This record gives sequence, C-alpha cells and structure tokens, in this order.
Amino acid sequence: MTKVGIVAAGPVAEIPDLTAYPHIDYWIGVDEGAKHLYDLGIKTDLVMGDFDSLDSNLIEKIKSNARNVIEFPAIKDETDLELAFIEAINEKPEQVLVFGATGGRLDHAWINVQLMKLFSEHHIDAWLINKQNEMSLKLPGTYDMIQDSLFPYVSFLAYSEKVENLSLKGFKYPLNETTIVQGSSLTISNEWSEKKGTYFFTSGILLVIKSRD
Repeated sequence: MTKVGIVAAGPVAEIPDLTAYPHIDYWIGVDEGAKHLYDLGIKTDLVMGDFDSLDSNLIEKIKSNARNVIEFPAIKDETDLELAFIEAINEKPEQVLVFGATGGRLDHAWINVQLMKLFSEHHIDAWLINKQNEMSLKLPGTYDMIQDSLFPYVSFLAYSEKVENLSLKGFKYPLNETTIVQGSSLTISNEWSEKKGTYFFTSGILLVIKSRD
C-alpha cells in the first residue's frame, strides 16, 4: 500500500502535526510546504514549485533535503499544487493526504477542493486535511468509513447539482436512497452510531467532510 503526503503552502497554523503520520511512504513538498517538511526534519521524496517566495539560501537547503526536485517558472497555467496532484497520481498510490491546502486565501482553498476530483477520477482515496477537518470528493459507489474519535462529526454534501440515491448506514441519522441537492443542510453534522459506517449513491459528486469543534 502506497500512501502519499502532499504539503502545500497554506498557513502552517492550519497544518496538523505531520510527525503523527508515520504511515506515509512518499512525501511531496510544494513551495513553502517543502520548507515546513524541512523544518520538521522529514526527508522529502519530491520538492516542487517556483520557489518565488523563499530565500535563495533556504531553497538550496530544501532541495538538499529532497530526493528529487521539480522547479517551474512562476508564470504558468496550472497552480503548483495541481502539478503536485498530477505527480502524486503518477505514483499510483492507494491513498493521498493533502495538508496546507486550506486556510489563507479562499480562492486557493476552493480550487484545491475542486482539484480533488482528479484523485476521484483515478479511484484514489484522497483527503484534504487541516487541524479541524478532513474532506474528500467521491464519485458514485459504495464506501465504508471507520469511526474516527478525532473527528466525531461527518457531513455528506452535494458537490454536484444533486446526488441521487444516497444511503447512509451505521450513522446516527440514516438515509435510504435519498436525493440531496446543493444548498440543502439535510445531511450536515451526522455522527457515527456504529464502529463502521457505510454510504452509497448512484450519481453525482459527493463532498464528505469529517470535522470537530
């Protein structure tokens, strides 16, 4: 099982303790995210970015901490993080965890959520993670979720215009083949009622968010 961790350039205050993720096999640092990995003493497998916001001396130290480096021009069509997502997909991982991609600028945070669809299209279990939330975009199918004591609340939101035949089992508020639409709060702040919950839907794109207060 290959698990990839991507650390983006979002506010460090939003990033949980990365040393608590020893199961990650392959680390990608993106711009200032690479600096955060360097500061933590985590050996980075790939460093990516245009590095336009970092001191040149620091850039060399960060690069020396990495097994591989990909540097781009500052002016390009894709964001650094989108290019990092593509590199992660090329590793053919089973799971990708993305840190430092929320908080700060809302335009960056929102496009980062949208970019998660890249992983869904390749059948990769991927999550955006900060200190209070974990979120994922899912395409139609059946999924299991193990009860997570760190994140007691779980919401199922329509990312597409509608999500059809959503069923929830093992949760405090179950559903049976229900269509949910954008803008509805029906499926927000659910909780586990069993150690494993299962959700299923037949069409649309579902945004799943685990959270805590």
